[in-house]
Parts: sequence; structure tokens; C-alpha cells
Amino acid sequence: MPVCQQCETEWTWWETHKASANLDTRLVCPHCHGHQYASKDTLKKTSVLTLLIPLLIIFPSFFFNLSIVGLILHCLTVITLFFIFYPFILKLSSTEEHLVNWGKIK
Repeated sequence: MPVCQQCETEWTWWETHKASANLDTRLVCPHCHGHQYASKDTLKKTSVLTLLIPLLIIFPSFFFNLSIVGLILHCLTVITLFFIFYPFILKLSSTEEHLVNWGKIK
């Protein structure tokens, strides 16, 4: 589970989802109300998962000839698994980190 870098409190599964349920890159700590960000390592992992999830959804439908109902159930299963395991993937940082350092690209 993620640990706040300011107050060093471990977030619960529910607190992690509640803090992540916004479109802002900042996550607000439910204990100290400090701003936290997803770490660079977390951004890498979620980027890879974002690319893999469509493959995990599409390829089984080709190989197992799933019906529409089967495909919908498979999609819901993959998305639910990501939702369940996301708090275990999330690591926090007190500063915003980016995957690409645009200042060094020339």
C-alpha cells in the first residue's frame, strides 16, 4: 500500500482509491492533507499496464471465440483486477515526477 512521504502514514486500500478518483495528478493524503504524486516507477508500471490491458481483452476473444456476453464479462474481469491491485502498485512521491525529462531532450 502507498505510504505518504510527508507524514509516513500508510494508506488503506479504500483511501488510495478515494484519493485517486480525480483527474488531477496530485493525490491528497487523507491524514495530513499534503499533496502527493505517483512515483516515476508507478507511472512506468501503469503505462505498461495501460498498453497490456487492451491486449488482454482483445486476444482472448480471438483465441476462444467469445460471445458478446463473454467478451463483456472478460472486459469487466480485467478492469476489476486492475482496480483491485492498483493500490498495491501505487508508490507515492512528494514531488511530481515525469516519465520523460523534457529539459534534457535536444
